[in-house]
Amino acid sequence: MKRLRLIIIGLLLLSLGGTTWYVYQLFERVQQTAKSIYEPLPPPPVPSVTAEKTEKPKPEEPKQEEAKRPLKLLLFGVDKRGNDPGRSDTLIFLAIHPGKKETLMFNIPRDTRTFIADSDKEDKINHAYSKGGIPATVRTVERFLDIPVDYYVKVEMEGFAAIVDSLGGIAVDNAFAFDYEGYHFPKGLIALDGEKALAYARMRYEDPEGDFGRNKRQQLILRELMSKAKQISTVGKMDDILANIGNSFKTNLTLNDMQELMLNYRSSLDHLEIQRLQGEGGMHQGVYYYFVSAQERLRIKQEIERFVGEPGPSVTIQAEKKETEGVGI
Repeated sequence: MKRLRLIIIGLLLLSLGGTTWYVYQLFERVQQTAKSIYEPLPPPPVPSVTAEKTEKPKPEEPKQEEAKRPLKLLLFGVDKRGNDPGRSDTLIFLAIHPGKKETLMFNIPRDTRTFIADSDKEDKINHAYSKGGIPATVRTVERFLDIPVDYYVKVEMEGFAAIVDSLGGIAVDNAFAFDYEGYHFPKGLIALDGEKALAYARMRYEDPEGDFGRNKRQQLILRELMSKAKQISTVGKMDDILANIGNSFKTNLTLNDMQELMLNYRSSLDHLEIQRLQGEGGMHQGVYYYFVSAQERLRIKQEIERFVGEPGPSVTIQAEKKETEGVGI
């Protein structure tokens, strides 16, 4: 009996040791993944008025509040097809407020006409990525909103499908039936694997609301993914998840930043305040654009500032208003 007890204790110790070793290995992989996807933003080539005006309040914030201050994050998905260098077809702005335990979220339509960063030319906002990659995308959005972005997360859309699969798929409540890329999506609650989720996120021409309808579906998928990620109960799934993140993500969040987000900001993602960027679609020199007026840009800027509690000037929007008068709306 004594010998049996010793064997059982020995097996338990071996099991505990194996679990501890696996957790250690997993943590090592997390560190490696965080390091591989980390890509800090370079300083802008020429300091802009926007950056100078909006960055000044940061050093004045009390140090003890730094960990829990509201954060502004840009999430964008890059879609590459064939030899296309890729465009940021999905642009989602998030303002996360840990004090309110809420998140302000809105999409910037891909066809939005605006000045591309570090140039005096206007183009579709999703072309910023093909012209200057991650830095140009972030700076273009900052210029458009007249708001600084604290962090960005870039996702390759093809890798997005693999991440959905590694989470075991998602379920969404589909507003209307449609067919796209060989898939049928019936009305009501539907299950999506990675490839279906990607097709579901891409479709816009069959949607009565066009790009806004697609934005709603993308927001729905994002919410479901965040919810599903919280339900991971086995560390075994983490191997696949980390591998897929490493292959398809880039961010200027360090591992410490990610840990801080998990500890202090995670609950804020459960309560979303969704805004809609108003504008009008139209043609300019034979090209379709989504035109957002200076007044609407100022409104959404003020909504962000109201939400995070950081009012600031609107120098860039007012200056560009004069340059774009007579174009679009």
